[in-house]
Amino acid sequence: MRLITFSLCLFVTFAAAGPKKDYLTENELDLVREAQDLGPRIDAYLRLAKRRLIVLGLTDKSKQDIDQEKAEQAEYDRTMVAATAARVNKADVDIMAPVTDFSYLKNFSDDDLLRGYIQAIDESMTNIDDFYERKANVRDSVENLEKFTRETMIILKKYQPHNAAERLALQDALAKAKEANDGAKDALKKVPKTEKSPPAH
Repeated sequence: MRLITFSLCLFVTFAAAGPKKDYLTENELDLVREAQDLGPRIDAYLRLAKRRLIVLGLTDKSKQDIDQEKAEQAEYDRTMVAATAARVNKADVDIMAPVTDFSYLKNFSDDDLLRGYIQAIDESMTNIDDFYERKANVRDSVENLEKFTRETMIILKKYQPHNAAERLALQDALAKAKEANDGAKDALKKVPKTEKSPPAH
């Protein structure tokens, strides 16, 4: 039994339409693949969803986003120094370079950005379900998905579509956010709370 279920109609529509289009870039998908554990993988998907809201001008980077980018840049710099010392091809390491300006998304249409948001949320739901079926601890990831979709539903409503494609994409994004949020709320009733370790003295 699935923990966070899909909308059957949406799934059938995609299946009938042929191969599903990717609204995430290959580099973004590589970033997700590198995250083997559920927590980092969901964090990656939600960050990719938020990037699209930032590029759409609906929200700004938070202090936490900026701090995380600085930490990633410092880790990348250390990796490049180690690669130089080990005479590793820098081009192989450069694919790990953190992205902070999101300029690679500037050529995406608004409706593609909204559909990228949908894909990131959809993949988050699927991954949580897959890990839940494997008896993994999914509580923190479900909580993060619930919080993110609750907050971004409000943000998405600020978007003013300019054409039919954007109106449909916005409608679908709001529907996906609500579906994920409702599913996450329901899932939180099923999965046990994560035991927090007591602070060290």
